[in-house]
Amino acid sequence: MFRTLSRLACAAAILSCAPAQAADPYPARPVTILVGFSAGGAVDTVARALAENLSTSLKQTFVVETKPGAGSNLAARTVARAAPDGYTLLLGTNGLAINMALYKTPGFDVEKDLAPISMIGDIPSVIAANPAFPANTLDELITLAKASPDQYAYATPGNGSLPHLAMALLEREAGMKLKHIPYQGGRPAVTDAIGSHVPLVVVNALEAAPHIQAGQLKGIAVTGKERLASLPDVATVSQDPRFKDYFAETWWALFAPAGTPAPVLDALTKAVHQALADPGLRKRIESVGGQVHASTAPELSAFVTEERAKWGEVIARTGFSAN
Repeated sequence: MFRTLSRLACAAAILSCAPAQAADPYPARPVTILVGFSAGGAVDTVARALAENLSTSLKQTFVVETKPGAGSNLAARTVARAAPDGYTLLLGTNGLAINMALYKTPGFDVEKDLAPISMIGDIPSVIAANPAFPANTLDELITLAKASPDQYAYATPGNGSLPHLAMALLEREAGMKLKHIPYQGGRPAVTDAIGSHVPLVVVNALEAAPHIQAGQLKGIAVTGKERLASLPDVATVSQDPRFKDYFAETWWALFAPAGTPAPVLDALTKAVHQALADPGLRKRIESVGGQVHASTAPELSAFVTEERAKWGEVIARTGFSAN
């Protein structure tokens, strides 16, 4: 018996001294990026452009899988519950933060169940008006709205959409009251504003810019932090000293399941930053009206927390719920 134990002890000692076998470098197999929206849209376009770049730089296939449903909650839940190994990622949007307040049971917690990797970019909304509308600037719009509360209506792509919440936030900060008319998407909202069926419309920059450039609409203000190259003459809301901290943008960012190893997250962050420096990828993001903005993981984490608090307050004020 003692002889057997001695042999086992020797074997254990030999194994303990043997060099550890190195883990396969990441990524060792294909990676899936989930998108919570239908194929062909802006989010899907950004995800596919990023996946192509990462496939080349990391010498492994990155595939995009669309999983629409419940305001993108379905895709987020899937990633939150996936193995935390870096092989299932999420190209998420500001909906991740908004849905924490919009849905009673979204099925995940954006701050606890997802690990931030990097911001990808963003696209602001534009407040536009029919050419016959009496206001030409944000200040003039606020003056009109304060003088006649609820008289002027604005169209958006729908209840709880970023344009809707962006305008609700501005109403609160400006102390004005407008009438919200939700549409089923941005295109019909723009069409009715052009046709004088509704005086104001708030949609993303890609949907608004061509019609402002053509003179079918006039730009009142941009909700982002910077003026748009496509609409250089339209001021941002934050250029008004009263609203210097205001901004509302649809953003895109990459996430992994919480608990994903730090070396994997670091490798992804580095690869994403390299990708966002590529002129070809930047051009594809700009083609959907977006602006490239990279971030560190801690910066993205802090930003998501801020967005959750900001939009949670706006949603509580409007009383709107997706349930």
